Amino acid sequence: MSIEDVAAWMPARDDRRRRALVVGGGWMHHGDPVLAGLAALYSGVGDVYVAVPGKIADSVRCLSADLHVIPLPDQKLTRGAAAWIADHVRGLDAAYLGANFRDAGGALQLARELASRGTKLVLESDGARREVLDGLAGRRFIAIYDGETFARAFTGASPDRESVKEAAAAIGGTVLVRDGSAIASDGRTSIVSAAGPPAEPAGVQSLVGGLATGLLSLGMDELRSAAAAAFIIGVAGDAISGRRGFHWGASALLEELPGVLLRFDFVGP
Repeated sequence: MSIEDVAAWMPARDDRRRRALVVGGGWMHHGDPVLAGLAALYSGVGDVYVAVPGKIADSVRCLSADLHVIPLPDQKLTRGAAAWIADHVRGLDAAYLGANFRDAGGALQLARELASRGTKLVLESDGARREVLDGLAGRRFIAIYDGETFARAFTGASPDRESVKEAAAAIGGTVLVRDGSAIASDGRTSIVSAAGPPAEPAGVQSLVGGLATGLLSLGMDELRSAAAAAFIIGVAGDAISGRRGFHWGASALLEELPGVLLRFDFVGP
């Protein structure tokens, strides 16, 4: 795939204020929700709500004034916390359930409730565990893996075009695997692209998930959102590696995103 492919997929912007939700983070880990939330925001989403454990809510607020922070009552995503989020944050176009949160039964409940309202879902790491995916039968979603987590989730399968396609068909959603290359499949069609530099810091997967959430919010379908997010983050990674080699962190990619995304901006009638 190419820049021209992504440009052809990108929906025209309109005056509607899109809304996205990001759920993630834990006592020692605040990077995933911040990186994913800002990537969604940079895609063009108007409001991004970030639900994190209450103990890290102030830290997340300090990292960005652009995110609406929802403090959870404890460090676990309980059913009660899931119900509270669903009741208080409405009109969501897409939601990302990411990494480092401790699930106490709330992830599947929240995913089901959001899906029932027409909210599009992106699931990564703790959000993409099989019990969550199996509970979303008949729903549309994106599940994101690296090569290692894909092999664990799908009984040792090596990530190639055929195995990713089979996994997507088995779970009834779109699967994106980033392992050297990026392979996205909805069980029928597969899209393969480069995934960026061969070595990357922790947190890049969070950016991919957040950007895919933003693209879904803007109206792109699941397969193209997954493939485009991986491709765009790969382009940004190549750009920064050309200047810094391997000496950068995932947050540095946020500086690259506006310049890459600017290539796809246009306004509809």
